Amino acid sequence: MDPVHQDCFVVFVRADQGHGEGPERAEWPVAVCATYADARRARQRWNAHFADPCVIRFVGPAGGGD
Repeated sequence: MDPVHQDCFVVFVRADQGHGEGPERAEWPVAVCATYADARRARQRWNAHFADPCVIRFVGPAGGGD
């Protein structure tokens, strides 16, 4: 992902795994959102029109402890 898309939630659509395409074609982004709630709404809008499975991923540095 581009560094412009740091600290955000990205909704990815998963490709049909039966086609045997390479891993770079397994998922593609359809929405970039500032919050998880926004990403859930984007996923719901996508699923209202298409039957493709979606996944939400956080893009940014992982939080950690001390």
